[in-house]
Amino acid sequence: MIKNIYKLIKSFFVSNKSYFLLGIILIVGFGSFYQLGISHGKSMAKQEYIALEAQQAMNTLSQFIESTKQLTKAANNASYSLSQQIAERKLYDEQSTQALQDALNKTANDRTHCVFDDSVLQFIDSARANAAQATTHGFTSTTDGTMRITRKTTK
Repeated sequence: MIKNIYKLIKSFFVSNKSYFLLGIILIVGFGSFYQLGISHGKSMAKQEYIALEAQQAMNTLSQFIESTKQLTKAANNASYSLSQQIAERKLYDEQSTQALQDALNKTANDRTHCVFDDSVLQFIDSARANAAQATTHGFTSTTDGTMRITRKTTK
């Protein structure tokens, strides 16, 4: 029986050699195309994944740039506000210095005997209190972050 099967197979391959070779070539060709398709599919998936990662990196970088712009804008606003407060403080200091000089000039003759006018002493006391408050609370008022209102002294 095994001999009969062997003879049958041998006769098949001998008589149908061209069909057998054609079958082998087709099987190898289809297998090669299948492997090529799998390789191409993996390559395409990898490229899509890389493109997705690049897009996510670009989005993250764009968000970082936008937050940096907002921080820069906030810093510029704070800087402008601080420079305004410093300018107002400088104006207040110049006004108070001028008012003190005017008050002292008005009573220059009395001070030769160390006599000061009440308004000068009140102004000095007020300036001392304002300086103490500026030292403990800064240039701005404690409620809304603006400069304290300056009082103009009359001559």
